[in-house]
Amino acid sequence: MSTPESGIADRLTVPGAHARAFKVARGQYLAVIDVKGGQCGDFWAIDAANLDHFLSPPHTWIHLGRIQPRVGDTLVTNRRAPVLTIVADDVGWHDMLAPACDKQRYEIYYGVTGHRNCQDNFLEVMADHAWGNRLVPQPFNLFMNSFVEDDGTMIIRDPISRPGDKIVMRAEMDLIGVVSACPMDLNPVGGTGITDLEIAVADHPEALGDVPG
Repeated sequence: MSTPESGIADRLTVPGAHARAFKVARGQYLAVIDVKGGQCGDFWAIDAANLDHFLSPPHTWIHLGRIQPRVGDTLVTNRRAPVLTIVADDVGWHDMLAPACDKQRYEIYYGVTGHRNCQDNFLEVMADHAWGNRLVPQPFNLFMNSFVEDDGTMIIRDPISRPGDKIVMRAEMDLIGVVSACPMDLNPVGGTGITDLEIAVADHPEALGDVPG
């Protein structure tokens, strides 16, 4: 945690290939920072008062009328309630289509067993929050560079985020956030290697850098 003078209420590092959970109060600002660039992060936001209520990419597609969110957009939950508003975004391109990678993906498509994965990362950190046997929701894949071609083909390319790039969102309810620094190193999702992400939570957006007040 940073000093009070910094304006940062909480700060933590998400080690590459692992996840961290954290709390964000309604009205606080959350930044997810790509420390070295080229690192995707699976992101979840869960209602702190009800674990069955969470950020839903499919519901957000319909709410926004598109699959790529922009600054000023409000993301919604599986009950169509506002959950986060994007207030700044250095990259401007993320993914809301792909599910979290899981052990089956590595085993079936790559023949690799025992690979770390975002689904297990989520379950590891949410065990302390009594997640139990609930299914893992679809994440908002920050900094993931995916496209849908005119014929419906989905293309994944190397991430375009640079060192220090961030997305900043305002919480519209009390949240438990989870970020997994995606361990996928067998296709372009992983860019040039698996590295850390950083999380910062602040009461005011100015504390998070060049963010409009």
